Amino acid sequence: MKKNRVLSVPFGLWAAIFIVIPLLLVVWYGVTVEEPVAYEEIVSADGTVSYRLENGSVTDEKPWQKKVTVSFSNFRRMVEPTYLKLLIRSLKVAFITTLICLLLGYPVALILTGKDFKHPSLWLMLIILPMWMNFLLRTYSWMSILENSGILNSWIAALRDKIPAFDGWLTSLGVGKKIIFLYNEKAVILGMVYNYLSFMIMPIYTVIEKTDKSLLEAASDLGASPVQSFLRVTLPYSLPGVLEGITMVFVPAVTTFVISQLMGGGKVPLIGDIIQNQFGKSSDWHFGSTLSLLVMVVVLAFMRGLNRIDKDDEPEKEVRIL
Repeated sequence: MKKNRVLSVPFGLWAAIFIVIPLLLVVWYGVTVEEPVAYEEIVSADGTVSYRLENGSVTDEKPWQKKVTVSFSNFRRMVEPTYLKLLIRSLKVAFITTLICLLLGYPVALILTGKDFKHPSLWLMLIILPMWMNFLLRTYSWMSILENSGILNSWIAALRDKIPAFDGWLTSLGVGKKIIFLYNEKAVILGMVYNYLSFMIMPIYTVIEKTDKSLLEAASDLGASPVQSFLRVTLPYSLPGVLEGITMVFVPAVTTFVISQLMGGGKVPLIGDIIQNQFGKSSDWHFGSTLSLLVMVVVLAFMRGLNRIDKDDEPEKEVRIL
C-alpha cells in the first residue's frame, strides 16, 4: 500500500501544478475585481501637489496601482442578455456540430467494423492522418478552398462558363458570380465538423470493435433481422463510445474561438471569442475568468448528464429478440 502511495506522488504533483492551482487561480480571478486606489489630492501653499491614500499615508507621486477586492459584480455582468445570447449561440453551434459528427461518424465506425470490410487499419490511418497536421493549418486550408477567390469558387466559375444551363440555373436561384461560403455560421460549423469528426469516429469504432461478435451470431440464430440485431445488440453496446464521442466533440466545440475567428471572420462570435478577448485585447482577466467559470459549469453539467445516461443504460445491456 505504501509503495502504491509513493508511485502516485508524481501524478499528485502533476495534478496540483497543472490542474488544481490553475483552477484555483481562475476561481480567484473570477470572484475578484480590480479597483483604482482611492486618494485625496492635497495642494500646498507653494503649489506642490501631494496625495493622501486611504491608509492616511501621503505621497508625492500620483497613485496608479489598483487594488484587488472580492466582488460578485462580474457574475451580475455575465448574465446580461449580450453574454447569454453568445452562450446560447455557442451551445447551439456545438449541438449542431456534435449531431452532424454523430450522424457521419457512427455509420463510418459501423462500416469499418464490418466483417467484410477490408483493410480497416488503413482507413483508420487516413481518418487520423489530418489530425497529425497543425490545427491552424487545417483551418486555413478550408479557408483557401472556400474563400471568394478560392478553389471551389474557381471551379464553379469555370463550370458556369462552359455550361450556360448551369449558369442560368444558379442565376435563377439568385446566386451571384461569387458564392460566399465563409464568414457565416455554416462555415464555422463546417470547420468544427472537419476538425472534430475523428474524435467521434474513434471511440465508437473502438467500442464496436471490442463487442463480442458471438452476440450478433446469437441474435441471428434467434431469428433477428439485421435491423433488429443493430437495435438490440450493436446500438446498446456502442452507447459508451457514442457518449464518449459526444463529449470529445461537444466540449471543444463550446469553448473554441480559433475556428469562429478564422472561418467566421469575426461575424459569428462565440463565448470562446469573448473569453479570449478578455484575456487578450481587453486585459480584463477577472471578467474572462468569470465567463470561464460559467462555461465550466455548463460543460460539467452536460458531462454529468451523459454519465447518468450511461449508468442508467448499463443494466439493460442484454440481448432480447422480440
